[in-house]
Amino acid sequence: IYISWLGREKLKLGVNNKEDYATLVGTDNWPAKINDIDIVVVKPKYVPDSFALVVRYVPRELDEDFVSNEIQRTIASADRIKRIHYSYQRRTDDYRFDVKDYSEHNAALQLGRIAIGHSWLSITKFYPGNRLTYCTRCWRISHLRNTCNAESKCRICLENLNSDIPHTCRNEPKCAQCDGKHHSLDSQCQVLKEYKDQLTEDVEVAIQKGLLQRFSPQEKSPLFEHREQDFPPLTASDNHSNKKWNTALPRTTIESNNLRASYTDKTIESINDNLATLIDSNKRLENKVDLVSSNMKTVILDI
Repeated sequence: IYISWLGREKLKLGVNNKEDYATLVGTDNWPAKINDIDIVVVKPKYVPDSFALVVRYVPRELDEDFVSNEIQRTIASADRIKRIHYSYQRRTDDYRFDVKDYSEHNAALQLGRIAIGHSWLSITKFYPGNRLTYCTRCWRISHLRNTCNAESKCRICLENLNSDIPHTCRNEPKCAQCDGKHHSLDSQCQVLKEYKDQLTEDVEVAIQKGLLQRFSPQEKSPLFEHREQDFPPLTASDNHSNKKWNTALPRTTIESNNLRASYTDKTIESINDNLATLIDSNKRLENKVDLVSSNMKTVILDI
């Protein structure tokens, strides 16, 4: 843990590992006073890139909202899910997202996979590209705020900011690099493009000299497991094999047709006999009911 001054009345507390950062951001157990002086603790509103993960090789036919819902269904603290735009055409998409919960972040990395739709996709760390060095005081590139001697300026219109007078921005963008009518860090700025190209060349030279190392995500290929039930042996074709279920094969000759017709006739005859028996039984039952009814009437009249 290190502490540094940020202006005259602010102290900046920093750590150099993700576990401590997650602990400090997640806790609310902060003192209200230091040396009898009231203090206010302001937590960062953003999530560092070190907590970002990437889902790779997502099929392009999947909708972005569907992918976001699938990720959040598995990783509850996932946030800021965005599709990564590449400068070249790809058959699949990659999605970047932040994971605020440290335990979920580690669990996702250890598993290395996530289910989206019917796909079992890989998860890797997010490796940011070459970042620009720019000043948040004057908004020029190639230096930082703590080494800048210029006055604080508005990020949009570049007018000087005075702590005694509230600033009202005109919302007219002005570039601190080329004085153009766009934001100072706009990717369309020609000065910024040249700076990025030079930065990329310098990084490549440093990598070739061994001063820097390039980290590339390694795709984890699943180990092949051979199971006998997955690839059962094929039985040889045998015309004289045993009959399945001990049943005779259907005949396709005239004899088989005659047998079917004879069986059908016998079935119809049996049905007719059963119907005749049922009709006769119903008639006898009706006669018995009539007899019982007449006896009951006779008894009533005698009373």
